[in-house]
Amino acid sequence: MKINIVNFEKENCISAYNAETLSLFLKKAGHEVSVFCESDSYLFSQAQKHKIPVYPLSFSVKLGLKGLPQSDINDYFGYSFFLKPMLSKNKSTKTRSFLRIYDFYDEKNLKNILKLSGNFYKILPACESIKEDLAAAGAEPGKLFVFYPALNMTRWESAKLIKTAMFLKRPFKIGISYREIREENLFFFLKIARKTIEEIPNADFIMVGPRCEKIREKARELGISHRLDMLDWRTDMPEVMAMLHIFLKTDTEPRISRSLIEAMASGVVCAVPRVKGLSDFVIHDLNGVVVQPGSLSDYVNAIKKFINNPPLCQTMSSLAFNHINDNMSAQVLSKLAQVLYEESFQ
Repeated sequence: MKINIVNFEKENCISAYNAETLSLFLKKAGHEVSVFCESDSYLFSQAQKHKIPVYPLSFSVKLGLKGLPQSDINDYFGYSFFLKPMLSKNKSTKTRSFLRIYDFYDEKNLKNILKLSGNFYKILPACESIKEDLAAAGAEPGKLFVFYPALNMTRWESAKLIKTAMFLKRPFKIGISYREIREENLFFFLKIARKTIEEIPNADFIMVGPRCEKIREKARELGISHRLDMLDWRTDMPEVMAMLHIFLKTDTEPRISRSLIEAMASGVVCAVPRVKGLSDFVIHDLNGVVVQPGSLSDYVNAIKKFINNPPLCQTMSSLAFNHINDNMSAQVLSKLAQVLYEESFQ
């Protein structure tokens, strides 16, 4: 098949990462894959690295003045207001189009997506909660198919392999990873750390993300800086995940978290809030723990539960890894993509 992969993002976000990963695996499966994205984007450089044909997403293409090259499949990774003019120029009856949704949108953008839905064979929300939002906005149920985010498992399996030994080590290391500085969420993580250290003095905490002096000052103010490592953003996240016993998310807004999926793939037990997009991937008390958003006691009790019961940690970590490996590995999802592509022509 000839497949055009389209992504509008410049950053290394979850839609760009999925476009990169599935492009690579579809190419390995023998398909003729071309990527269209911003010339100064993360995806453009990664496609070049993987020797996948990649082309700038020019204004003439985005404004509908010029169409994409003829293909069997046009797969759009993420919604953009440029979709409407682009689709007006790419209406070949020989091409099947798909739209992947990785974000939670407001009512206005949901309506815009629905207006364009007739152009797509399927709309592929990345989790059940996004599917429910689209259905509630009026999308045809038969048009929707949950297609989980893909992860190239090769990088993360090494972290999983050492977890059995890690759960016997002390002190336990509890971590958080973030790409954007949301002070409220990070300050709350520090409060969790302080409360935990009050009850378990040798617990260690790690924060991985962009430097923020306000966070450092708050840690000193709370008297926990001696138990807290603040790492800058890292490119060796599998090695970081290998050090962790417990991974937390403290978000209160709906979102899909790539770092959560990576932690689970590394065999790190996770505590996440009951928030759309985060709790979609964690089954409470099976492959992790779901807590009430903003509940300090819930987070601390979850940490104590893990620290006081290493065998439980080990069991949950294995189930977390299996859940990601069975449902979100790039190997599995690239095959599913091919099934959907082929089905669209039947």
